[in-house]
Amino acid sequence: VRLAIGPRRARLVGQFAIEGLLLALVGAGCGVVIAQWGGIAIRRLLLPEGSPFSLFEDWRTLSFAMLCAVSAAMLTTLGPALIAARSNLAGALKAGAREGTFHRSRARTSLLVMQAALSPLLLVGAVLFVSSFTNARGIPLGYDARPVLEVIPDVRGHRMDSAGSIAFARRLLATAQALPGVEHAARVNSGLFRTNTAELRVAGIDSVEALGRFNFQLASPDYFNVMRIPLLRGRVFTDGDRDGTARVALVSEAMAQVLWPGREPLGQCIQMGFGDRGRAAEAPCTAVVGVVANTAQQNISDDPRFMYYLPLDQTAPDQFSRLLLRLSTSDVRGVMEDIRRRLTRAMPGDGFVVVRPLQEVVDDQSRTWRLGATLFVAFGGLALVVALVGLYGVISYTVSQRMHELGVRVALGARTADVVVMVIGQGFRVAATGVAAGLALALIAAPWVQPLLFEESARNPVTYSIVAVTMLLAAVAARAAP
Repeated sequence: VRLAIGPRRARLVGQFAIEGLLLALVGAGCGVVIAQWGGIAIRRLLLPEGSPFSLFEDWRTLSFAMLCAVSAAMLTTLGPALIAARSNLAGALKAGAREGTFHRSRARTSLLVMQAALSPLLLVGAVLFVSSFTNARGIPLGYDARPVLEVIPDVRGHRMDSAGSIAFARRLLATAQALPGVEHAARVNSGLFRTNTAELRVAGIDSVEALGRFNFQLASPDYFNVMRIPLLRGRVFTDGDRDGTARVALVSEAMAQVLWPGREPLGQCIQMGFGDRGRAAEAPCTAVVGVVANTAQQNISDDPRFMYYLPLDQTAPDQFSRLLLRLSTSDVRGVMEDIRRRLTRAMPGDGFVVVRPLQEVVDDQSRTWRLGATLFVAFGGLALVVALVGLYGVISYTVSQRMHELGVRVALGARTADVVVMVIGQGFRVAATGVAAGLALALIAAPWVQPLLFEESARNPVTYSIVAVTMLLAAVAARAAP
């Protein structure tokens, strides 16, 4: 009708483009606000300490977002507008609302299939990463890191000889032990998930290295109370395990079973060669005095967990690098700043200490799966919403175009339920095709996704079934409403 009363076709196309552009810019503005909130959430997920984030100060990102909005508006409006502008005026006006026929569009059907395919692909990734993250969190670590603080001193270039370094380490430990709220404190030579290895020799075994990787930790006597590592047999270190006394070690249960299967590990001899201190064959005997529970010291998925522990004051008293403090309160962050200030006063010169919850170190190990789960859930949910909105919009348009035809069917005796089933069934095939395509793409991508998962198969049939059923039910709901 508009074309019939005189406007040029170019003007009609321009009107479509302006309407689409306004809608796209409003949508982009809402999207930028949501992206600002999402950016803050992702930043906190990646950096527990948090850092300022403002998308509104990043003009490159905002410009790119607006460019995408304008491009989307042009692509989605100009095509239909040009088709409408080239239509046969006489035929369209004669048929009018009585036409009652609906012309199928291959382009529209293809876009629906693409929309329906994207959602299951991302939803499969969401389920797989959520499952991986759940599996990672459920791993028994062998210790309790939640009410523990890690204290890393920095002497800022203050020079100390070996004796001075040892005296400073013991003085700092004593200061930490006297702090209110500190139940136990220990010195260690390295933090969690930092590998310490040495050449190892055991009588009766040709090559210990062939059995696996054996890691060690140097620690002061209270270490096992700080970390709550259970003692299974024997004893832990004491203050008497110092330089000049008989060398002792504790081993994990897994290490004891592989080195001395069917035998008592207590009293067994191991020899260790540390770098420039000589080869293991030339090292003195170190007696095993205790067996402790298996712990995740290299990474949370250590298996088997071959770990042994040596007294810091006996093995290398000058190798202290940090303190571990077990607190009597679960509010670790509430007392962290006070502990940092008190320990900084005990530092020589301009030295300071860095304090952080040990649980953050543990959480870093599962951050990859948590980040993957968060992003896939967010993008998968977004893709699902976009697909359902697209399906609903197309079916609504289809129903409005076929209203005359559907009315004739009802007038001829078709029940309302029959009409609803017919409309749903015709659109259901498109949705099922898209879902099948999305699941097929997920199967194709499985080999690349598998290394990112933890104790979860990228081709888990249960996951694919859940996603397929969810998508099809959502598609039925989106098609039934119109």
